Amino acid sequence: MANAFEVTFEFRNQRFDDASTGLKAFSEIVNKDWDGSAKVLSNELRSFLSQVVDAIVTRNSNAWPGGTSATSLSKRSGALVAAIAGSVQVKGTTFEDIQGSIGAPGIPYARIQETGGTIRAKNVKFLTIPLPAALNANGTPIMKSARDWPNTFVAKTKAGNLVIFQKRGATIVPLYVLKTQVTIPPRLNMRTSLDAGLPYFVDRAMDAIVRSVMEK
Repeated sequence: MANAFEVTFEFRNQRFDDASTGLKAFSEIVNKDWDGSAKVLSNELRSFLSQVVDAIVTRNSNAWPGGTSATSLSKRSGALVAAIAGSVQVKGTTFEDIQGSIGAPGIPYARIQETGGTIRAKNVKFLTIPLPAALNANGTPIMKSARDWPNTFVAKTKAGNLVIFQKRGATIVPLYVLKTQVTIPPRLNMRTSLDAGLPYFVDRAMDAIVRSVMEK
């Protein structure tokens, strides 16, 4: 999928393998439906991922700019959190192939918000970083491009930064700072959220499977 980003969640760690082996043996002894138990696991995985997604969306839905922190992003257009909210997928029908994922399909900047990294100017000399005067109240850009603003010029500030200014009558307004590269810290924390919930998911899933087997 173009511009797709997902975090895959595989639960086949040592702890789960031990529980899976024991439960399967138990199921065979009492002649219960092990395939049906795999369906229970699939449902539990979907429920777990949905709860993780809800937590991620809530954490990253505070208004700009106060919502931005070391572990969260401010909600601006809402496109990122909307993509995450609808991203839960669970595939497979057996214990060997069940797999779940969450992500942000269609959001090209989601990956770097999750992993962090450096964005460098390509095919242009500078990146244009919008300053407050170039942003709407929710933090989204007023104009699609710095070139769309009339009456602009570039000048160097006393601090040595190149800035795009706009002339508004007798007033000079800074719109963009020009950089050859910017470093984005990891703030989305999707993988961290998944890993933190792993023990809870395993315990809950195993309990649900045992109850399902015993009820048949």
